[in-house]
Amino acid sequence: MSNRRGQRNFVQVYSGNLWQAQIIQGLLEANNIICILKNNSASAVTSPYTDTAGEVLVMVDNRDTKFANIIIEECSLSSNPYN
Repeated sequence: MSNRRGQRNFVQVYSGNLWQAQIIQGLLEANNIICILKNNSASAVTSPYTDTAGEVLVMVDNRDTKFANIIIEECSLSSNPYN
């Protein structure tokens, strides 16, 4: 829900390493969901393609949480070759 000044309230919908978070970000943005990636570690001194960069959070406006979770769940199910 936006506050009185029109700012967005972002909530976490996914966490993983950087490349996983970027894939989720691309899926969400392809479905017109604005999202941001948040990483609290010192990622400037690590490679973005290793797990040493730490956990990366995918954040969306809380109004988009339900739709974002559906997209993420569908992506998770479709990547399982045993379904």
